[in-house]
Amino acid sequence: MTPRTPPGPIPRPRTLVLDCEALSLAVRGDHDVRAMIRRSPNRHMRVVTSSLTTLEAWDPRAGVRQEAWDWALSSVDIVHPNDEIIGVARSLLKKAGLHGHKYAIDAVLAATAFVASRRGNMVNVLTSDVDDMKRLLGAHPISIEPV
Repeated sequence: MTPRTPPGPIPRPRTLVLDCEALSLAVRGDHDVRAMIRRSPNRHMRVVTSSLTTLEAWDPRAGVRQEAWDWALSSVDIVHPNDEIIGVARSLLKKAGLHGHKYAIDAVLAATAFVASRRGNMVNVLTSDVDDMKRLLGAHPISIEPV
């Protein structure tokens, strides 16, 4: 009888957070962003965005087919801001000295990333607003990557 190899360490859960531009690129068929989304299950990675970000990314003038939206929204977990996320978003805005009027949607997305990180996930934020996300997330252990 061949001895069994003990299983390796359980991989730490990973979360990829898409901002408005990253989601828009997925909807418009960007090869790189779509490939990240398609490969995510094999990498033990959850791909998420905020429900507010889906609204921010919606542009009926862009001429994007409904099928493209359907694919993107079915491939990404949509996180609805609950009391925890709203509280974290307010805290992030306060620490960064930013006003919710201009930064509310970014703050909710940053809070979504923060909450995932606090739950033990390795978190990457794919964003076109690297500077704003860095201001909001500060020294938190979250990777912020340009799209």
